[in-house]
Amino acid sequence: MARAKSYDREIAVEAAMLAFWRKGYGALGVREIESETSINRFALQTDFGGKKGLFLEALQKYLAISDETALKPLQSGGLTALISFFRQLTRGEADDPRDGGCLMVNTVIENANLGIDEVSDLTNNHYNNMQRMFELALGWAQEAGELPQDFDRTSAAKMLLTFAMGVEVYVRMNGSVSAASSQVEFLVSQIESWRL
Repeated sequence: MARAKSYDREIAVEAAMLAFWRKGYGALGVREIESETSINRFALQTDFGGKKGLFLEALQKYLAISDETALKPLQSGGLTALISFFRQLTRGEADDPRDGGCLMVNTVIENANLGIDEVSDLTNNHYNNMQRMFELALGWAQEAGELPQDFDRTSAAKMLLTFAMGVEVYVRMNGSVSAASSQVEFLVSQIESWRL
C-alpha cells in the first residue's frame, strides 16, 4: 500500500520556488528544502527526481505566473502596456521576494556556472517569449498609429529585453524592488518619444 503524501504538491512547489529565489540552486541544501517545503528526502527523490527536478518544477511555476500576470497584457496593449510592464518591475510591497531580483535572471546568472541544460532551455524559452511579447506590443502600437510603420520593432524589443534584465540585476544588487525606479522612468520617457 502506497504511503500518503505528507505535503500538498502545489503548496510545496510554491514554497520551493520562494526558497530557490532567496538562496539560489547551489546554496539551497536538502535539509533546507525539507524545512521550507515539508518535502522529505524520500519524497524529493521519488516524487521530483531529486533537487534538480524540484528546481525545474519551481521554475515552471514561476514562468506560469509571469506569463499570466506580467507578459499577457503585452499581447494587445501597445505603448501603454509596455510602460505599465516596466513600471511594475519597480513596484512592490514590504518583504517582496522581488527585492532579490527576478528568479529567472538570477537563474541565468547562476546557471552560467552550473550548466544545467534543462535550466538553459527554460530560461532561453522565457526570454525569447518575452522579446516576442515586446514585439507584439510594438506591433499593436504600429497598427494603432502610435508608432511609425518603419519603426524597427525587433531592435527595440531586444533593447527592451536587455533593459528589463538589467533592471533585475540592479534590483538584486541593491536589495530593493524600487531601486531602479529612476532608470525605468527614463526609459518611459524614451518610449514616449517614439510615439507619433
